Amino acid sequence: MSENTNDGKTRVISNEDYFAEVQRILREGKEVRIRVKGNSMCPFIRDGDTVLLRAYQGQSLALGSNILAKDKDKFVFHRFVGKKNDLYILAGDGNLVLREYIAETDIIAIAYMHYPKDKALSIAIHRPWARLRGLGWYYMRLLRRIVIKFKSLTQKNQA
Repeated sequence: MSENTNDGKTRVISNEDYFAEVQRILREGKEVRIRVKGNSMCPFIRDGDTVLLRAYQGQSLALGSNILAKDKDKFVFHRFVGKKNDLYILAGDGNLVLREYIAETDIIAIAYMHYPKDKALSIAIHRPWARLRGLGWYYMRLLRRIVIKFKSLTQKNQA
């Protein structure tokens, strides 16, 4: 993760150190705005967008919430899509197959606002409509896989 300094230079810090600082700030009861890296949350949240986080404190977690969690040795920012045997199931909006199964103790924060990098607006992603839209996209995974497979087959036949 890179960090801008007051002298205009950028320095690189490890994800472990970055998220340790994020967690420290959250424990102080403050909100934290972080930059999303990668495309696992496309089409709704893209690489370079930022999200506003609040610490998870054991409250009831609404289906479709976007959360920051630790999965094994990595940090993930994905959508809460279900629960099975006391494990929370997370999936990235852009992932067609992959899911993470985490314990409640692995949940770090819940995202409340989304700030697209190329637009001067903010989106309240904790609201029911945003969560429902994301869950709908998740439940269309099979259809999305079929469409992608069909497109690749038709492109091969046209070549």
